[in-house]
Amino acid sequence: MIDIHGTDFLKEKYLNKMTKFELFSSYCLTESDSGSDAQSMKSFAKDNGDHFVLSGSKAFISGAGSSDLYIVMCKTGEKEVSCLLVEKSMPGVSFGANEHKLGWNVQPTRVVNFDEVKVPKENLIGKKG
Repeated sequence: MIDIHGTDFLKEKYLNKMTKFELFSSYCLTESDSGSDAQSMKSFAKDNGDHFVLSGSKAFISGAGSSDLYIVMCKTGEKEVSCLLVEKSMPGVSFGANEHKLGWNVQPTRVVNFDEVKVPKENLIGKKG
């Protein structure tokens, strides 16, 4: 997603480290109440000038808690879905307990919580909406 839809800034900042396995990422779409239905999700990023303020949570995220980066699908308007790159170290990012799964226990799977996370506008992947 970063390679195809990201800006030169995002590509330069993250892709080289990702291809060298110095940074790992997780894709965040699923929510406990809406599954993978992007139009029904509740996670919302409010446009706040030079940054977005992201609140919500994602469920069953592979690599959650271990990944450095989170590629988050969220609403930025009533019927507008956008994609933000969120760093694990950003204030307001937290994780639930590791899910107890019957199989495939090699990779952690957790809830990722976003509590008013300030995400710089340059971390928008693709166009808003």
